[in-house]
Amino acid sequence: MTNIMTPIALCSDDYAQNPGIDAGILELLALGRLSAVSCFSTSPRWPAAAPALRAFREQADIGLHFNLTEGFGSAAPSLHAVILHSFLHIMDLRHVERELQRQLGAFEAGFGQPPDFIDGHQHVHQLPGVRRIVLKQIQQRYPGHPIWVRNTVPANPAWRGKPQILKYLGGQSLATDLQVAGIESNRGFAGVYGFDQEDYGSCFKAWLDAAQPGMLMMCHPATTPYPDDEIALQRVVEYNFFRSEEYATMLDAASLRLERLSAVF
Repeated sequence: MTNIMTPIALCSDDYAQNPGIDAGILELLALGRLSAVSCFSTSPRWPAAAPALRAFREQADIGLHFNLTEGFGSAAPSLHAVILHSFLHIMDLRHVERELQRQLGAFEAGFGQPPDFIDGHQHVHQLPGVRRIVLKQIQQRYPGHPIWVRNTVPANPAWRGKPQILKYLGGQSLATDLQVAGIESNRGFAGVYGFDQEDYGSCFKAWLDAAQPGMLMMCHPATTPYPDDEIALQRVVEYNFFRSEEYATMLDAASLRLERLSAVF
């Protein structure tokens, strides 16, 4: 009897943030251990780092990591301020729209084509006001070009803590808006934790237990810790796990296979 493998996606965030992250992502792509990469087109590294991803176009979805809070050495609003302004409806949405247009343009210039998907650094794309702009720009800028958007609704409704916080900070609302707009999105989200687990494999196993076709998991690997990165050490823990046989064995045991969500849809 043929074993039916359930398709899920694993997306590494933060490409172009620093050389250690880029090296880890490119190695894991070459090993077939990722099926999506989310990119900082605001990074000074992006124009030089983008071409290396072109070799993996058929293997992985390459998307925009929409950024409102990372200044790459320059001043940028804090996540707390961005969340507060969005929920108080005092955010300058014209600035947000111009910024999204700028970042999409930079992505296209570096990668040579539109993104396969859009998500947000620290999930800012799902906040009130911001999510409306994301949907508007997809519909106006890419008519007829399928682009999916990450939602953060937990794959397991019983998960508590940070997964539920993300859901109520706009994850559920964005998922509803995407459905109404006819824009594809993942079926459940996983990979949320405190970036503080030496035994990352046990976290990963719990996320796999909630897998369904089209589930999206995020990760943050890097070969080496870099300064000015508060999760730098945990990135190396994730990198070592994803290049291990334990990871591959876990997927096989759960009858799961990595797939581009654009192919699943």
